[in-house]
Amino acid sequence: VVHLQTIQKLSAEDEVPSLRRDEAAGLVRPDQVQKSLRPERRDAPLVARLRDAGAVILGKANLSEWANFRSERSSSGWSAVGGQARNPHDPTRSPCGSSSGSAVAVAAAMAPLAVGTETNGSVVCPASANGIVGIKPTVGLVSRTHVVPISHSQDTAGAMGRSVADAVMLLEAMIGVDGADPATALAVEARDWELADHLRPDGLAGKRIGVVRSLAGFHSDVDRLFDEAIRSMEAAGATVVDDLSFDRPDGFSQATYDVLLYEFKHDLNVYLAGLPDPELSSKTLEDLIAFNRKHAD
Repeated sequence: VVHLQTIQKLSAEDEVPSLRRDEAAGLVRPDQVQKSLRPERRDAPLVARLRDAGAVILGKANLSEWANFRSERSSSGWSAVGGQARNPHDPTRSPCGSSSGSAVAVAAAMAPLAVGTETNGSVVCPASANGIVGIKPTVGLVSRTHVVPISHSQDTAGAMGRSVADAVMLLEAMIGVDGADPATALAVEARDWELADHLRPDGLAGKRIGVVRSLAGFHSDVDRLFDEAIRSMEAAGATVVDDLSFDRPDGFSQATYDVLLYEFKHDLNVYLAGLPDPELSSKTLEDLIAFNRKHAD
């Protein structure tokens, strides 16, 4: 299984290029594939929605192998298929991951929009590291069908762009009900949201924004930029609730990791069983682990 990102272009009145992380299946033309292993002959519903909105698949970009869930020593932005994705602001710095290629391409102005997927940080971390906007929506707003899974309770696709307006426009096109993904029953409630209509200069007026100070304090330059952002939001009319803290309960990190391990084993086997290629649909997570160990070099 190869995790890739797919560049797309919104045509007609929305002509905006974007990237999609191909944990979601999608068809591409042969001349669009530089390095691909058995591309799926089907579109994920998420991709189909973007096509219906005028998207055209342009190509594929890299992401962290197995969405950074292949080992405890994985490298953000590296995959056996695409090599190492580089942070365009400083190639010696991490692009973060696992939606690395999408964030890098947006930051490098290859495309103004991108779709990544996230279980725990895979959209927002590369967005932050590469200086773009990343939105992880509530699970259930966007279809996960044909998306290579880690955790059905946490996985979702998210929008990435050079501005909040760009990311919101893309997210609005991604939201929709998928009968094959029961969680998306939630998307019915989003039909009348009209997210783009909320992009106004006074959009923060009267909004309450909590600042969790206990998560800051690790880098003076970052803290300075953090404070500047808070002041900008206050100047725009937001009410800032400052100096909040969050203390993780004992065993919290291990418990969340256990959830991922259990759900990954179940969800990946279900995903593999649903692949259209009979040779692949007979495989299991155990087979993949055995293959990796056999080809460790």
